[in-house]
Amino acid sequence: MRAFLQARFHEDRATYPDTRYVSAWADLNGDGRPEAFVYLISGAYCGSGGCNLMIFTPYRGTWHEVADMSVTNPPIRVLDSRTRGWNDISVYVAGGGSRGYMVLLAFNGRSYPDNPTVAPARRARSNARSRVLIRDNDLGRPLF
Repeated sequence: MRAFLQARFHEDRATYPDTRYVSAWADLNGDGRPEAFVYLISGAYCGSGGCNLMIFTPYRGTWHEVADMSVTNPPIRVLDSRTRGWNDISVYVAGGGSRGYMVLLAFNGRSYPDNPTVAPARRARSNARSRVLIRDNDLGRPLF
């Protein structure tokens, strides 16, 4: 995964050499092959509302982007609930003076919402069955 990410974001090496990432794995579509969750941490991918979360699925020996979500924060969870054959996920949203909360992001048949602060994202139930993939204290590892 690291080699794939280094190739994908090679242009950031010079401008954002301190880029870090956290990766986690979960089979979202039930095909027996886990998707990769990649949380990017740097000035290129983070702002006052959070950082980018990308999801990649294995495809013909490489990775295909399923989602690129802005303004996300850990904890990032995979939920037991499913939409269009893929597990729902939840992320924490905060910033801009608002009180933080967890949102549910459902698969629309092609991707997950790219901005968890607007519809179709919606507040997640606090008792939703889930598994934490990326914790809020995970600092990641250097990308370059």
